[in-house]
Amino acid sequence: MGIAGKILIVDDEQEALENCRRILSRVPYDCMVASDPNDALDMIERERPGLVLTDLRMPKLDGIEVLAAAKRMDPAILVVLLTAHATVDTAVTAMRHGAFDYITKPFTSDELVQVARRAFESALSRLDADVCVGVPEERTSSSSSNEGARLVGNSRAIRDVLTLVSKVAPTDSNVLVYGESGTGKEMVARMIHESSPRAALPFVPVDCVSFQDSLLETELFGHEKGAFTGAHTAKAGLFEAADGGTIFLDEVSGMTANLQARLLRVLQERHVRRVGGIRFTPLNVRVIAASNQDLEELCRRGSFREDLYYRLNVIPLTLPPLRVRGEDILLLANEFLTRFVQRVRLDVGSVPTIDPSAADLLVRYAWPGNVRELQNVMERAAVLVEGITVTSAHLPERFLAASESEFSQPESSSYKLAKQQAVESFERGFLIDLLKRNEGHMGRAAREAGVDRKTIERMVKKHGLRSFF
Repeated sequence: MGIAGKILIVDDEQEALENCRRILSRVPYDCMVASDPNDALDMIERERPGLVLTDLRMPKLDGIEVLAAAKRMDPAILVVLLTAHATVDTAVTAMRHGAFDYITKPFTSDELVQVARRAFESALSRLDADVCVGVPEERTSSSSSNEGARLVGNSRAIRDVLTLVSKVAPTDSNVLVYGESGTGKEMVARMIHESSPRAALPFVPVDCVSFQDSLLETELFGHEKGAFTGAHTAKAGLFEAADGGTIFLDEVSGMTANLQARLLRVLQERHVRRVGGIRFTPLNVRVIAASNQDLEELCRRGSFREDLYYRLNVIPLTLPPLRVRGEDILLLANEFLTRFVQRVRLDVGSVPTIDPSAADLLVRYAWPGNVRELQNVMERAAVLVEGITVTSAHLPERFLAASESEFSQPESSSYKLAKQQAVESFERGFLIDLLKRNEGHMGRAAREAGVDRKTIERMVKKHGLRSFF
């Protein structure tokens, strides 16, 4: 994972290099420069910047080769290409190799700062998306920063989502993903794309609420030279960049009426006209949209176009909140703990376990921030834990100070069953690890856990482990 705020600028033209550094250092960002692309790769390996801005045309290595090499070293690094020769082919090639964006020369100071800010904002949301419902498998390709993401969970709700994803992915139908914040809408969209016949072509995510109206219009549909003040060159939009692949419109409910009308026309006509242009460019793009609001209700209120809603809502897919996934909570907590311990503790010999009291608090908590909140809680625990066990003391104060009525979810019969199954599953795994570390010696295991030997014996009997130790 690159370091947020640290930028590497790569350009064989010294003047352009220094101009970019001067502009971005005022923001301020921690800027490094390299005029030789081979030196740049050494710096990426050593310094792990969060963002690489690289010229497209350079001797020795071009920008696409720098992009591909950077992604092999760290798939989370974001790369923006700087080019004086922008074409649709450039955009498609850049997106296919995992570029965050590209900007055309000459660009203004505001354009440069804006793309850097969007990149670092995206880095935070991408980290959430990467682990908010699951975890990524080992990556073997640089074509996508989230390639190989998978859902983690044994709950019925997640199994239903996986079943629907497998049915939807091979089709070209538009998909509308519903879910609360932090449930992993972008990751599921990537799963659909990566399991589809379009997987080798670009997946282009767009956060519809992070742009001003006019800026989102040019980002989506592109613009011609002179279309507005500051449009010094023509630029292809993200729909053109996604041609042949998939575009993901996150929080589509945030679009204004004007943009909704333009999007509807693109979906109906299957072509796009750039801002300030007269030519229509045909498109072959699959659209996956997402919303944390009920679009049907917004249609009734008159704030979302009904005809656009029906275009997007060909196949609805709803992601469950974490509070209804009781049996997945400890599974995810351990996944996150493993990842964060390996990242923050260089001396780690083994990943700490979560003791039963902490596990009980995790299972009973209502998780208003969903899996993203669980991720943050386990990152905190990974930083604070010094021994081999995460206890309730390593959880945020709200877990300890709040009364049960303030943060616990209602204990319906189904919830109680899920809670019991989750705790028992965790307790058994905790006991097995504890006894393995102590070579099956129950007395030593009891001393390490801080409990009476009879407690360990009772747990061994309860979980049917006598024959193992």
